[in-house]
Amino acid sequence: MMIDLEPVQCEQLLVDNYLGHLAYMANNEPHVVPSTYFFDKDERSILCFASNGHRVNSLRKYNKVSFQVDSIKSFRHWKSVQVHGIFQELTGDSAKSCLKRFSDGVQRTIDNKNAERPHFLSHFSGRLQEAEMPVVYRIAVTKMIGKSVEDLT
Repeated sequence: MMIDLEPVQCEQLLVDNYLGHLAYMANNEPHVVPSTYFFDKDERSILCFASNGHRVNSLRKYNKVSFQVDSIKSFRHWKSVQVHGIFQELTGDSAKSCLKRFSDGVQRTIDNKNAERPHFLSHFSGRLQEAEMPVVYRIAVTKMIGKSVEDLT
């Protein structure tokens, strides 16, 4: 049976994960890309970063996005949340602070999920010291919709 998730359940699904899919518009066409993220519950925003390029240029032109996170155990047992929000590019100290929160938050989430320390997290931390940082951004959440299917048979 499919049910709607309550807002607190949607937030928990975002907190418990670190991989999602970002949907954005570019050249009048929809694009969807996988993305590592950290859900900042206090700020009610999704923190991400990317290199300058197609995605970032498109987000700067059209800042309305969707972000989806799933937890799938089987086709009869899954949860999904879709976030609608506004892309906000961060700069300077704000970007550095968010990149640090992102790195620490993703590591905590991974530790809670499966107690592994992926080598790519040192890449995030190392970026804090570089002269040319990646583009750090947040998705300010404007709406959240969640669904769940649990077959109890």
